[in-house]
Amino acid sequence: MRTFLVAFLMALGISAVTTPVVLHFARRWRLLDQPDGMRKIHTDPMPRLGGVAIAAGFLAPILALLLYTNFFAIELREHVHRVLFFSLGVLGVLALGIYDDIKGCSAWSKLAGQGAVGVLIWQAGLRLETFTLFGQAVDIGAWSLPLTMLWVAGFVNAMNLIDGLDGLAAGVAFFAALSLFLTAIIDNNLMLGLFAAALGGSVLGFLFYNFSPALIFMGDSGSMTIGFIFATAGLWSAGRRATLLAVGLPILALGLPMLDTTLAFMRRALSGRSPFHSDRQHIHHRLLDAGLSQRQAVLTLYLVCSVLTGMVVLVRMWAR
Repeated sequence: MRTFLVAFLMALGISAVTTPVVLHFARRWRLLDQPDGMRKIHTDPMPRLGGVAIAAGFLAPILALLLYTNFFAIELREHVHRVLFFSLGVLGVLALGIYDDIKGCSAWSKLAGQGAVGVLIWQAGLRLETFTLFGQAVDIGAWSLPLTMLWVAGFVNAMNLIDGLDGLAAGVAFFAALSLFLTAIIDNNLMLGLFAAALGGSVLGFLFYNFSPALIFMGDSGSMTIGFIFATAGLWSAGRRATLLAVGLPILALGLPMLDTTLAFMRRALSGRSPFHSDRQHIHHRLLDAGLSQRQAVLTLYLVCSVLTGMVVLVRMWAR
């Protein structure tokens, strides 16, 4: 338990210290998110690239453990190739997000980049090869790679689409990390607990500056990186012979962004638009249209996430 606490506090501290540095350089270099008067809620240019601080906070305790000697360090060193490919994947998604935040890139370009990191972690062995359903093992075979790529893209885009209000995506990520941490403790799944503790600390450190009224946005660099971490942590913890429960719990933990993404894709498909076409009909937009302030809408959705956290824990305890 001490390692979890140290990882959480280290991630929180590094994220909290790094965010003002990113904020300073974003302002100095005019790396600002410009308001559009429609889909975007803010009215003034806002610094972004907060994902740099989140990624730094998350990776620091995990990589630091490679220099230490305990169970976690031994486990990480035994799977050093996974750690390497996973870290490269985090940096790759972060770089893609930074490029999108600064220069902008098309939805299909981002999807291609997400597919590339999906191939990367599949190559590292973070994949679903055999799926256990109702006690029966189902060999996924040739579908392993495309399903892994789809898994990564689903989580990445879910977090990306929910990032629409001050503090919303970071708060959702914190509650989801808490959900996975509690289930990891129940299952004695130490590696999942480590990832969840590090991610929870890093997003909380960033949230100090991102909660309404925000001083900085996480940008695509943050939302996509968080989504990738959740996707990979789920694959790492599930193992090659995944059960319905192991696959379902990360999805339930991120139930809010997953639901919002599903509704968005269905809504756009039914209207004949591209599923990647932006609109102002997300759940958080509807709460604003109903008369809630940004802070009220975010706190309402935090309440939904806390309920989902309780559901995740209850489901895991019931299935023991």
